[in-house]
Amino acid sequence: MPFGSLCACARADTLEFKISSVKMRVSAQDQNIQVPEAMPSRRSLAGFISLTLVWFHAFVLTLQLTLSVAASAETTIPQSANEPTVVQVGIELNQIVDIDQKAESFRAVYTFQLRYRDPRLAFERAPDEPPYRKMTIAGLVTKLQEAGLIWPDTVLLNRQGLRGLNLESIRIYPDGEVRLYERATATFQAPDLDFRDFPFDTQNFHIRVLSLAPESIFVFEPLPGATGIGDQLGEQEWVLFDSSSQIDGIIGHDGERHSRFSLVFQAHRHVLYYVVRIAIPMLIILMVSWVTFRLKDYVKRVDIGITTLLLLIAFSFTLGSDLPRLGYLTFIDAFIASTFVITGAVIGVNVQLRVWELQGRKADAQRLDRIATLGYWPAYLLGMGISLLLIWYPAVAGK
Repeated sequence: MPFGSLCACARADTLEFKISSVKMRVSAQDQNIQVPEAMPSRRSLAGFISLTLVWFHAFVLTLQLTLSVAASAETTIPQSANEPTVVQVGIELNQIVDIDQKAESFRAVYTFQLRYRDPRLAFERAPDEPPYRKMTIAGLVTKLQEAGLIWPDTVLLNRQGLRGLNLESIRIYPDGEVRLYERATATFQAPDLDFRDFPFDTQNFHIRVLSLAPESIFVFEPLPGATGIGDQLGEQEWVLFDSSSQIDGIIGHDGERHSRFSLVFQAHRHVLYYVVRIAIPMLIILMVSWVTFRLKDYVKRVDIGITTLLLLIAFSFTLGSDLPRLGYLTFIDAFIASTFVITGAVIGVNVQLRVWELQGRKADAQRLDRIATLGYWPAYLLGMGISLLLIWYPAVAGK
């Protein structure tokens, strides 16, 4: 029954009840009969109950409509254009394939993870459906474009050449969360290498990820538990340690600021290799050059000195093949250069001794021989100190 008709019936019943009561009172007065107050009729009581039910039904419908609108607004209203979407990023270094210090690059196996949530990608999961849906990047990008959304595309800034993709997986969860998991092999540039302390140097390596969309759309933050270096990296020459993640921003070609994520890790060399292969042989060469002063045959001294000098040249070429053509000296360069200088000086002293011997100036020859024997090691240490000062002073002054 319509709401207006129901109200009219209720009013009619009430009026009828009042008229009946008045008639009964008048009749009773005429006959001097006391009549009790009349009780409401059944029709008026039914009308009152019907009116109450109508109002209650209208209240329930209004409440349901309000809750439905609120739920719809929560799941369909897009994020504010003034608030960028937070994208969690993580990189784990699984293996170091090679570190090419001459090319200033390294090749590594890594795991890249990316997560973000967009309520507009939410869906209702069927009871027999898996907890997530798997897609390819191409399929997901197409779906996002159809919905007018943007994929948080990234690029590895210091990657060289193509990558070898081992595994790629994209999952979408019912709440709109998107998870990208990628395992690949790639070569990365390492332009921050500094070889001044070689072979006792500690180097910084980076893997940098840049967002192609500006920070007004996507902002990076570290993904907890997804950044670091593995336990078995497979690199024998270097010892990796102290990894960390950094978030900053750079100004792109579009003039806007873009988020950048960096995995930073440090590495130092196994020093024992260089001690056994370089330091000990060089010290033996220096000892041989010094022991020759005990010989009285100056010609033999010159021959040994020339042989030692040629051996040092071979050492220099061997070490130079491992490093790029640097514009500064390294620690090992100072070591070899000092050895070159002292060996050349020894050859020069022995030649002069031979000349004085032929001239009959044996007293002068003995005096110079004694000075050279005592001053050999102090002269070498002094030359080594000057060489190190020339190496490290520009670096310290530059800071």
